[in-house]
Parts: sequence; C-alpha cells; structure tokens
Amino acid sequence: MKYKFYIYMSLLAILLLITLPYAWNSFNLLFMSPRIPVLSQLELYKWTSVGIFGALVLGHVFNKNLLWLETFSHELTHIVVAFIFFFFFFSFHAEEGSGVVYTSGTDQKGLIPMALAPYCLPIFTYFLLLFRSLMDFHGVWVFDIVIGASISFHIACFRHQTGSYQTDINQYPLIFSYSYIYIARLINCCIILVAFFPHYNVFTSIWRLLNAQYDNIIYFWSLLF
Repeated sequence: MKYKFYIYMSLLAILLLITLPYAWNSFNLLFMSPRIPVLSQLELYKWTSVGIFGALVLGHVFNKNLLWLETFSHELTHIVVAFIFFFFFFSFHAEEGSGVVYTSGTDQKGLIPMALAPYCLPIFTYFLLLFRSLMDFHGVWVFDIVIGASISFHIACFRHQTGSYQTDINQYPLIFSYSYIYIARLINCCIILVAFFPHYNVFTSIWRLLNAQYDNIIYFWSLLF
C-alpha cells in the first residue's frame, strides 16, 4: 500500500505546483494591479463581505441551531460527490453532532474525493453561484449577501469538523488527507474569487482554472524536455 501513498502524494504535489501560479496571478490581479486601484477591485466583493460578516454575527446568536445544519451539510456533501462518481446512497441520517451515509460499493468511504469533500467543498456556495450565473438584474447584490452567508457557514463547518479524530480523515495517512484538503480549499477559493469578476461566472471561472492548469503542465513539461 505504500506505493499508492507515494503515487497519491506525488499527484498532490504536481497539482499544487500547477495551481500556485494561478493563485498567485489572481492575487496579483486583485491587489497589485498597476492600472486598477485595490478598492475598485474589492468592490466586486462588497455585498458578499456583508453576507460573510453578517453570518458570523448571527452564527454566535444561533450557534446551537446551526449544529444540526452543519452535520446535515457534511453528510449531504458526501452524497453529492457520491453521485458525481456514480455511487448511490441507500440511507442518510443526520443529527446534532453526528451523521452517517451508506452508499453503493463495498468500501463505503473508500473513494477519496467523497470521503474528504465535506472538509473542502462548499456545496451551498457553488449551488448559489450556479443560480447567480443565470441572473441579470440590479438586485443581484441581495443574492451576493446570501452567497457571503454560505461562505461563512462553510468556513465554520470546515473549522468545526476538520480534525484527526474524523474517520474520513484518519482512514488515510494524515499528511495525505490534510494535503488534499488544503489544496482543494485553495482551488475552490480561486474559483469562487474569479466567479465574481466582470463577465465571468462559476462556469467560466472553472474553465479558466482548467485552462491555466493545462498551460502550466505544458510549461513545466517543456522545462523537463
């Protein structure tokens, strides 16, 4: 099994290597552009920021009520990713602080993306960004506030649920699980940030990231040969 671990870690290292240039370019575009002031760039996220900080405040007030929703979103994320990989779930149970999903296959959580998705995939944010891409009206700022609230919610989920005690995480070598989680978070962060750019949406943001990854693979390949 050790050779599989080394293969997986090598793939994660390559993924990180081709993602970092894109993340750095996005950061430069937002904060270090010589042509566009930083405040003008951050205007894109004005209402989303309102949603993020508003949800943080409300989260302290309704903390107990959110515990069940955090567990529900955790198990729902397992299910969503299971469907993406053509798994099917047979039963689903969530209660405050604990939950379980039973899917098709002999190894219920052996599929790495399905097992680790709840710690790095903000499904509600992506769902809302999907609908945002279909909207073209002046009241979209209201929707951006809701998106910000979803981001805040997922940050809270990741913070509360990510730990070595989780069987999803400790069934693999911890260095692999945490590497996967934080690289996936970086990728999701890039996609969400770019989705708010003018004339962009979540689909074009994902496509832009994939194109950048391909270009980086070609670049590094040319350096080797």
